[in-house]
Amino acid sequence: MKKYILSDCNLVDVEHGCALLPHRDIYIGGKVIEKIVPHGDAPQGYTVIDASGKFVMPGLINLHVHLFGTGRPSKALGGGKAQQRLLRFVQTAFGKKILGKIVEASAKNQLYSGVTTLRAVGDLFGSDIALKRRIENGKGGAKGLRMFISGMALTAPGGHGAGTFARTASSPEELARMVGEAVSAGADFVKICITGGVMDAKKRGEPGEVKMTEEQVRAVCDRAHALGKKVAAHVQSERGAEIAARCGVDTIEHGAPLSGESLRLLSERNGAQVVTCTPALPNARLPHEATKLNEMAAYNSEVVMRGMIEGARRAMAAGIAVGMGTDSSCPFCTQYNMWREVQWFQKLMDVPVKTALYIATLGNAEILGISDVTGSVREGKSADILLLGKNPLEDLSALRDIDCMFAQGRFIAEPRPKRMPEIERQLDKLTEEL
Repeated sequence: MKKYILSDCNLVDVEHGCALLPHRDIYIGGKVIEKIVPHGDAPQGYTVIDASGKFVMPGLINLHVHLFGTGRPSKALGGGKAQQRLLRFVQTAFGKKILGKIVEASAKNQLYSGVTTLRAVGDLFGSDIALKRRIENGKGGAKGLRMFISGMALTAPGGHGAGTFARTASSPEELARMVGEAVSAGADFVKICITGGVMDAKKRGEPGEVKMTEEQVRAVCDRAHALGKKVAAHVQSERGAEIAARCGVDTIEHGAPLSGESLRLLSERNGAQVVTCTPALPNARLPHEATKLNEMAAYNSEVVMRGMIEGARRAMAAGIAVGMGTDSSCPFCTQYNMWREVQWFQKLMDVPVKTALYIATLGNAEILGISDVTGSVREGKSADILLLGKNPLEDLSALRDIDCMFAQGRFIAEPRPKRMPEIERQLDKLTEEL
């Protein structure tokens, strides 16, 4: 691989309060950052990238992704015959090839939007596992992207994702066996769906109906932990969060109001909550004609959003790690808007810009357990780097357009994700109203 120097840049040091370090030269050799020094003359053997007046920061880390969709609203996401036809198709030989192309295109869009590490939390029929292997073999447009994958999620019959991105079983023993199968197939962690969600709720105001028993959740967690794997759980109610915290879940996904018991147990276990503002805001505030969700789902999205904000604020106040992700594939949750998740998180949680940038990089890396590898621009770490034309500390929308980037040392000049203009117009309007 070529050697590069990002010359005379302004470095956002997320390890030290997002301090801005001006006039730095960053040396990149192979997959790692060789050294960071004050600006000076470049030695021979390096390709020099003039970064004068520009800003360098770590690549974004997206902790909650589904790769099987684009984020374009579709009635198939809400169930019914359209969904059944789609699921039958992707299980055919031709359908599997199409699915493979879709998840790879999604991963490339994530990468070209500045995401250098992602965690896929439930995809269809092993497509995420196959894609990770392909990337690790240096193939495809998403090479350089670091992936953590769960394979298909697990839940009880009738649970969230059942029949789509989740396998089901009733007995704790069967669920524990499925954990072993997932890990043997290549899963880096286990995803479960403890409660229902917005699109499958049966009652107005109750989007997080509990679907898994404590015995079922504990069986999954015990088996996963015995195999050295963490457990992430879809949770959208206070009761669901209590079950998750009590039974050993490591990360509560989406979030809900957290009781004192949940906070105490998560703190004792160094657990975390992973917030997903990207689906919550548009599905709550946009007309359901646009999202293609029914009125009850829109109402329940508002319930989820308020519970998520309350839970995250309580977690942060208690010193519990809070991360963020986009829930890509849900309506209006595209594969290229992690930058917008950072912006919305900052506004909805009412935290400083520096806090949002830290969480989207080093904070998310700490939750994944890879902060010694990535999450900050430091000598010896992976070359996962974004070069921006504007200062993200002044305006987080600077993350929207990237001049160039590195992903595990792979240089990408002028990365441009494929965006959907109509969706972008509606999301921009939501941002203006915050």
